[in-house]
Amino acid sequence: MKEFLENNAYFVDFFNAYFFDGERVLKPENCMELDSEMNDSNMDLEKHVDVIRKYNDGNLYSAFIIENQSYADASMVVRAATYEYVAYERMLKKNRNNKKLPMVNILVFYTGERPWNAARQLSELVEVDERFESYFHDYKMNLIEITGNTSYNFNEEDVYNLFYICRSIYDQSIYEGTSNHFGLVKSSVLKIVKTLTDVEWLDLEELEEKEEIEMCEVEKRWLEVKLKG
Repeated sequence: MKEFLENNAYFVDFFNAYFFDGERVLKPENCMELDSEMNDSNMDLEKHVDVIRKYNDGNLYSAFIIENQSYADASMVVRAATYEYVAYERMLKKNRNNKKLPMVNILVFYTGERPWNAARQLSELVEVDERFESYFHDYKMNLIEITGNTSYNFNEEDVYNLFYICRSIYDQSIYEGTSNHFGLVKSSVLKIVKTLTDVEWLDLEELEEKEEIEMCEVEKRWLEVKLKG
C-alpha cells in the first residue's frame, strides 16, 4: 500500500477526490518528496508517516500526508494531530527567512472492512467542560474509508479499482454480478486487494503471471467453483 501511495498521480488523486470532488486541482508533477520521519524530541516521538509530499504549483504551497490505517483506532485522531504539529515544528526550524509556513493537510485512508467507529475529532475523546467550550481547540480528522457511504470521484483508474473493488467485496455486491464494469485490472492493484480482503478467488500465482486480469472471468471461475461445491 505504501508503494502504491508513493505514486504521485495516485497520491494527489486521493486529495482531489476528498477535497475537490474529483476536480484535478492538484497535479502530480508539482509534488516533491519529503522525509517521512516525524521526530519530536520534546514529545519523545519517533515515527514515520506513510507518505508525505511537499506541493508547490506557484499558487498553492502546502504539505500533504497520507496515513494508511487498517483498523479503527481511537488514538488515530490524536496521532493525526500530532503528525501535523510535528510537521509544522520541523518546517519552522528550517524557516530562516521568517516566511509563513506551508499548510499541512493529512488524510487518513482507512482500508478496514468494518465501518470506522472510533473518534473522528478530538472533542469525541475529551470531556470538555461547558465553561471552557469557547476556548477548547478541537481537531477534526480528514478520513476517507472504503466502507463509508460517501462516493468519491477518482480520476486514476487504478485508484478507482482498488477502492471500489475492495468496497464491492466488503459489501458483497461483487458476488451479484457487478464486477464486470471493472474490466481489465492491473495485477499489482489486485495484489493489494488480495492483501486487504483475503478473498480466496484471487489467485496469487495468476497475479504473478499476468500484468492484467479480466475481473468478470475471475468471477465466473469463482461462481463455477461455488456451484460445484
